[in-house]
Amino acid sequence: MTQFPAIIAHRGGRDWAPENTLAAFRKTLELGADGVEFDVHRCAGGELVVIHDDDLNRTTNGVGYVKNTTLPELKRLSAGLWFDKEFREEKVPLLTEVLDLFPEKFLVDIEIKNAPMVYDGIEEELLQVLEPYRHKLNLSVSSFDHHCLRRLRALDADIEIGVLAAASIVDLKEYCGKFSARYYIQDFDCLTPQAVEEAHDAGLKVIVWTVNDKYRWQKLIEMGVYGICTDIPAALRKYYDSLA
Repeated sequence: MTQFPAIIAHRGGRDWAPENTLAAFRKTLELGADGVEFDVHRCAGGELVVIHDDDLNRTTNGVGYVKNTTLPELKRLSAGLWFDKEFREEKVPLLTEVLDLFPEKFLVDIEIKNAPMVYDGIEEELLQVLEPYRHKLNLSVSSFDHHCLRRLRALDADIEIGVLAAASIVDLKEYCGKFSARYYIQDFDCLTPQAVEEAHDAGLKVIVWTVNDKYRWQKLIEMGVYGICTDIPAALRKYYDSLA
């Protein structure tokens, strides 16, 4: 029997609800997806919030940078009206509000957004927020800012780290070993079967982003990757069902 890669809803699944909202994450759970990926920034009051961009312009009806906006100001904005009026009451959620949704052992990959906007000390703050959830959820932390990953590992020897990349990495085992990483999270267009083999030999679980078509899904099944991060998790589930 074919072992299908984990279905990981990119930003909660961007096709069926406004990204990175509680509505999107609830739909992920209703589907029975295996996990989610989402992004964190720090707002003006110091709280960690779940939003992709460092500004509010694209996914809310506000303007300006997240870092300059207080939590009460954020909560007055709609994070769903841009998507559809059905979601007008959706707000930018706190990280804790999102984490509280998920059941035991659910796979949660949290991407720290730390470039080009820099949030000094966000690694320590994130670890503090995650502490009550670490024995409940299957948590990992990833970032394109690998300096951030290095600081994270220096602070905590046990947190699972995902090395995010959009390039072909030389000496993958050695590189990911710098962070004692658990996951290698790669852009599909930069992934080769050889890189997957090298990652497996290094004991890394391979997650590939953001993949939304059957041709690429089949390629990743054949490669034996651990997880597929997709905007359309329901369609990926349907595709798996068609192959079963």
